[in-house]
Amino acid sequence: MSSGRPVDGHRIALDVMGGDFAPQATLQGAREALEAWPGLRLLLVGNEGIIRPQLASRGFTPELLARVELVHAFHTVVMEDKATCILKEKKDSSIRVAAQLVREGQAQGVVSMGHTGAAMVASSLVIGKLDGVDRPALASVLPSMKGTPTVLLDVGANVGSRAEHIAQFAVMGSVYAEEVLGVERPRVGVLSVGEEDGKGTDVTKEASAMLRQLDIRFEGNAEGRDIWNGNFDVIACDGFVGNVVLKSSEALAEGIFGGLRDSFMESPLTKFAGLLARPALKRFKQKLDYTEYGGAPLLGVKGVSIIGHGRSDAKAVRNAIRAALRAVEHRLHERIQERVALLLPQG
Repeated sequence: MSSGRPVDGHRIALDVMGGDFAPQATLQGAREALEAWPGLRLLLVGNEGIIRPQLASRGFTPELLARVELVHAFHTVVMEDKATCILKEKKDSSIRVAAQLVREGQAQGVVSMGHTGAAMVASSLVIGKLDGVDRPALASVLPSMKGTPTVLLDVGANVGSRAEHIAQFAVMGSVYAEEVLGVERPRVGVLSVGEEDGKGTDVTKEASAMLRQLDIRFEGNAEGRDIWNGNFDVIACDGFVGNVVLKSSEALAEGIFGGLRDSFMESPLTKFAGLLARPALKRFKQKLDYTEYGGAPLLGVKGVSIIGHGRSDAKAVRNAIRAALRAVEHRLHERIQERVALLLPQG
């Protein structure tokens, strides 16, 4: 089953069968990642009968295959499946097998572009939660108008969070911004409906009160505009709110660029203007492109878990693997464990 067993370097398990364009996009992204990072070892998890015949056509040379292992997993979790199907009906699904490799220490991180719910269940229950973490949180790195990233969490792992959960999200997001993104003393806020301390729900006000007692750079309430203006490095919120923000932001970005494209095609003059503006628009689009960040880290589990967009192309897969590598290199889950134990009361 093996195409050269990894013996050193960073080992990442890739759910090859996950995503709308799998396995073509995941395999191409895997190849590009192997070419970009010589220390990378990939465990390609999925149906071997489907994967193996495609390796040569996807550009996997003998040199690249020396850093690859195929790990067979018969089933694939599809969007119609329940997230918990990996616990009984599809125990041998690619996302569960990939998570099991992390649990057993054969891989240091897992990357999946497939069923988000199943990936979160696999990460939380198979890999396991860190001690002291009640609920892992899905973090999204969003661009700001200042050109600096803003970490928003939770963006969908928890629908209905208590104040202590939001405080945990803030602490974990601060560690991620500092360790992986290189932000010194990240500015942390709680998403609310006004910047004044008295604004917000009982939950957000209680979360803010908790965070003021901790040794982090807490800046108070963040409003919706602060997600994009660069005034905060980390913004914590309930997963329901965060997911709505994320999905609406993606739709808005697509709508803006679609509208601009249509406007530039209206006449010969606007077409010429579009040609002149193309380089600037391309740079601006890159700032808003989710494929540049690859995937969202699930913070609070005993390993690295990167969950990508279902529509991910090869570029997004490559960058999701890069995100996993960065988290592994910075020993992210260990740093989160240390900070959670230090800053938050243990029950």
